This record gives sequence, structure tokens and C-alpha cells, in this order.
Amino acid sequence: MFGIFKKKEVEWPFDQPKNCAVFTIRQIIEGESPIQVVYHDKEDDGWQFLSNIEYIMEDAKLISLEEITKIDPTVFEIAKIEPGYHAWRSAVGEKWTVEKTPDEVEE
Repeated sequence: MFGIFKKKEVEWPFDQPKNCAVFTIRQIIEGESPIQVVYHDKEDDGWQFLSNIEYIMEDAKLISLEEITKIDPTVFEIAKIEPGYHAWRSAVGEKWTVEKTPDEVEE
């Protein structure tokens, strides 16, 4: 009877599905550090969600893109950045800055 009041599903803005594995760090998952740097990788179209802290390889984690959006919904603001670009901010609540990611220099 009340089917006309069904909630309209919002279109998923990322170029990867909700269950796509993304890189992050333990400190973000556990709420110790905020997401401050986001990379949209050119090579594999992958995503990385990091913080401005020092971390070690053991801190690296894989979780779903949907879980990242639950940890910090403000990442929806940069969901449309192109592969090969990254975004950063000084603190949660500040505006994201988006720039082309420099190509890695081979030594």
C-alpha cells in the first residue's frame, strides 16, 4: 500500500563497485587517525585512503570501498576524481584539494 514512499536509492558515485577492495591503514579503521589523503591510481584504477601519519607495512589493510564511506562519508566529495589524481586535506571538515599525482621517477 505504501510502496509509493519507497526510499530512492542514491546513485553510487565511485567508478568502482561498493565491494571493491581498497587500501587503507589500521589507524583509520580503528578510528585513531582520519582520512586525509586519497589516491585514485592510474595503473589499476584502484583507491587508497590514508592519513598524514607515519605508518609501517604491517598497518596496511584491505577493506571494501563501501566500508570506507561508512568510516568517513566525506570521501563522497572526491568520488569523481580521475585515475592518476589524488586529494588531500589538513583536517576533517576542511576542503579537499585535488591534483594530478606525479609520475614515479625510476632510479
